Amino acid sequence: MKKTKIQWTHSTVNPVMGCDGCELWPGQAQVVAGIQDEIELASGLSGEPLRSVIRRAVDDRRMSDIYGDRESVANEIGAAFNLSDPIRQRVVDVVRQKAKCYAGLLGTFRAGHKGYADKFESPKLYPGRLAEAADWGPPAKKEIVDKPWLAGLPRLIFISDMGDALSKSISFEYLNREIIENVNSPSGRRHIWLWLSKRPARMAEFGAWLTDHGIEWPDNLVAMTTVTEQRFAQRAKELRNVPSKLKGLSLEPLLGPPKLDLTEIDWVIVGGGSDVLADPFHVEWALDLQLQCKREGIAFFLKQVGKHPFHQGMPIVFENQHGGDWNEWPEEWRVRELPEAFGNRLRTTT
Repeated sequence: MKKTKIQWTHSTVNPVMGCDGCELWPGQAQVVAGIQDEIELASGLSGEPLRSVIRRAVDDRRMSDIYGDRESVANEIGAAFNLSDPIRQRVVDVVRQKAKCYAGLLGTFRAGHKGYADKFESPKLYPGRLAEAADWGPPAKKEIVDKPWLAGLPRLIFISDMGDALSKSISFEYLNREIIENVNSPSGRRHIWLWLSKRPARMAEFGAWLTDHGIEWPDNLVAMTTVTEQRFAQRAKELRNVPSKLKGLSLEPLLGPPKLDLTEIDWVIVGGGSDVLADPFHVEWALDLQLQCKREGIAFFLKQVGKHPFHQGMPIVFENQHGGDWNEWPEEWRVRELPEAFGNRLRTTT
């Protein structure tokens, strides 16, 4: 099986490692509720006694600790109710399914190591990383051999794939000093920077703070947010309040068919989940979004169809374990476009 990961930019940089959590890295309450639902479904147990035991087993752990202790949590609950091994395994799997964030998982496995936060849920600052990134040169030919959509572009640098720089503990002064000043430096202006956050409302607050301080949002800094399912569709609206020239949505992992207002959106990236217990990804969701983007003149990019893709109600198996090798796809799926403002033509197979 191929284990290649599709890198849709040239490079990544993380001024902050870790984040406050999100729907892909939930808090204790969501994990407790998920375990309770699974046990009720599997065993018929219910009520406050069950919830009390689950809360006690989970204790005051955060997601990274719950994930690391998932076996012991399942065994403690199982011992209290004499649950069978298959039901205990289902409890373990609930925790694994809740932990969908690859940054959270990697940050948990490498917590305390050089370059990582001591605890993923306690974001750690790494000043100087964007200054180093700003000095990177243009992309080498070998970087675009398998990524023709990047040909002819300046270097695209993805900010914050291993954390969320807009977590509540991060000051606007730090974001200005570390991100805005470096993106806007003579070296930084040679690149296009993609800043992704699940907190577009706070990004808009930061944009207002910049305006109040007489600082303009750099034209080459693309404001982006993630929408994983319909209940987070308001993030697209909140993103419109960011004073950036270009705006993009990352719908990855997409967990259901969204209905989105794409006003003022320049780029839509779509992908299915790649974790072991990833939710099914129905390719029709992406194809519908592709048509919407085509109608509205928005660049569309299908990054991957994920670990468990479906089409017309049937599961599909690809050699690439993330469903990201577009050579395995039908031709009509092969659309990886970038905004014309990036400096290139739209890239597709046709």
